Amino acid sequence: MKRESFAFRALLAALSICVGPQATFAETAAADEVFASVGEISISREEFEREVYAAARQTYYHGEPPSAAEYIEFRKGVADRLIDRQVLLEEAERREIEPDTASIEKRIAQYEARYGDTERWQSEGPAMAAALRQRFEQDSILELFEKEIRRVDEPDAASVKTFYDENPELFTQPASNRVAVILLGFAPSAGASGGEVAREQADRILDRLAAGADFAELAALHSSDPSSQAGGDMGYQHQGALSPDAEAAIAELEIGGVSAPVRVLEGIAIFKLLDRRTQTLQDYADVEERAEQLWIRRAGDERWQELVAGLRAKSDIRVDTDYLAHVPGYDD
Repeated sequence: MKRESFAFRALLAALSICVGPQATFAETAAADEVFASVGEISISREEFEREVYAAARQTYYHGEPPSAAEYIEFRKGVADRLIDRQVLLEEAERREIEPDTASIEKRIAQYEARYGDTERWQSEGPAMAAALRQRFEQDSILELFEKEIRRVDEPDAASVKTFYDENPELFTQPASNRVAVILLGFAPSAGASGGEVAREQADRILDRLAAGADFAELAALHSSDPSSQAGGDMGYQHQGALSPDAEAAIAELEIGGVSAPVRVLEGIAIFKLLDRRTQTLQDYADVEERAEQLWIRRAGDERWQELVAGLRAKSDIRVDTDYLAHVPGYDD
């Protein structure tokens, strides 16, 4: 019997198929206290908490848990998305936007193929497939609706040039350094002894470099970084792309200079500065096509944001703000 993946369990939670690890679809509560309403459509606390659960597992699964204040803001964002979804679905229905049924059936078939022999699917398959179909239909309608709204006519040349002139930060090449590296890697499990061995090897390599050895040749021989095949050349790295310690060491170098050994996540590194580029505004002729695409994207974003704001403004939206103001377990 196959195990359910995390992504599958999270989707089930978001679809209100289960309320806990032991719950079945048939046991799910049908109603709960109202958390928010859009017109005559109610969003229960139960539905809201399931959406929060699914979103939080994706957002914080590999990271540090948020503070109470951060988590409250996160929950407010989930609430806003739920409300936006409802007002957009109502508008899409008014505009008679139909879902892409072929793609929906394909997605459901993929779920059946992947999870068909799990215990839950075998016991609750029809109900789960129906819930998935409803969700996927809504997702499809919203996707097609958004594409329709974001579609804009291509701008004229003058509009693109004005956009370039008014948004220089979008076309400025950030400062960057072209660096080469000799990385003497070791596994974290090696502990302090691994670091000592790597640092001793780095000191020997520095002695050879000082005696006139070629950096690229030593990188090809000793570096565990993928760039070793190119003599250690990592290409241009925007400032901030490397670790703070590496950035600080490189900042002290003149072109052609070699750093002292630097502790990085993967081991001990020796850097060589090959070139340095200052921040530069790119010529319009070189970025005209990109400027046009950015203009189109921004215009589409503005249309979409205006639509959502307008729909919210004319909708009767009510939210239990007291419920949103605290998180049980954080401040009780």
